[in-house]
Amino acid sequence: LYRGRFLPIDGARQIVAAFGEQCGGRRQHVPVERAAGLPADLFRLTALWYVNFVRQPVPGERKMRYTMKVAQSENYGISAGLTRVMPDPDLVGQDTRQILKNGLCRDYVERTALVDLVIRQVSRAADRQIMLDDRSEAKYAARSRLFADEAGNLFRRKGSKHLKGPTPHVLVIGATAGIIGALVRRGLVVSATDLCAAVVGKELGGVRVLSGRTANARLMKDADLTIITGMTLPNRTLSGLITLAKKHNTSTMIWAISGRNFGDYYTQHGVDCVISDPSPFLLLPGPATMAIWRRKN
Repeated sequence: LYRGRFLPIDGARQIVAAFGEQCGGRRQHVPVERAAGLPADLFRLTALWYVNFVRQPVPGERKMRYTMKVAQSENYGISAGLTRVMPDPDLVGQDTRQILKNGLCRDYVERTALVDLVIRQVSRAADRQIMLDDRSEAKYAARSRLFADEAGNLFRRKGSKHLKGPTPHVLVIGATAGIIGALVRRGLVVSATDLCAAVVGKELGGVRVLSGRTANARLMKDADLTIITGMTLPNRTLSGLITLAKKHNTSTMIWAISGRNFGDYYTQHGVDCVISDPSPFLLLPGPATMAIWRRKN
């Protein structure tokens, strides 16, 4: 239940179409609709996970509390947010496409996980995949370096004459010490914001975290690149941030834990780079694969 009743609106259009209309303005078929002709076996919901956990991957990192929903079929979709809404067990066994079409999701976190599951089947492959197989601390560090590497690639493609200042400036929306620290060590100017009151005002990766509610608009003006957490998709702030970035000619990168399969869709709609992160599974023992999509034009 969401505010006492099922959400009555179409799931696919709420998650993808609203974002797409904000980003580039191009009308496209909603990916869930494009999945209509594919085999049902790809979309039978075999499990709908509800996980509530706290983690701190390494000392000095923030302690992050997540409520996560995972929609599982042949692949899986994932979304994190602040929700206490338990999944409806009657959804398991149904066709995910029909669940979305009939508006049976109980909250936006669940809806995002289901759309993420479907969109995987109608998306192009990532431009690059990186297998990480090491101790959890090493995988954590390698993931952080990927963001710094991709930021450097973006700045080289952009060219120094298009930078807003003498040193590239990165705004991290959804602050974590690992990514911030990796960017700082590359000599970049870094700002960071978050909506979590427990993090605002603290220093992560050598940067004091500001409130996203009051600082994003101001910092976006000066930033050459913003790295945005994928949690902004289920909390419905992503389209506004993308619009703000476009207004100020700020390049965009999305850290896609929530919506891990949205990379193709995002880059079609103007996002410059998407890094798909299979967390929380990334930091469990054994191999895990990061994926990167880059905008083609």
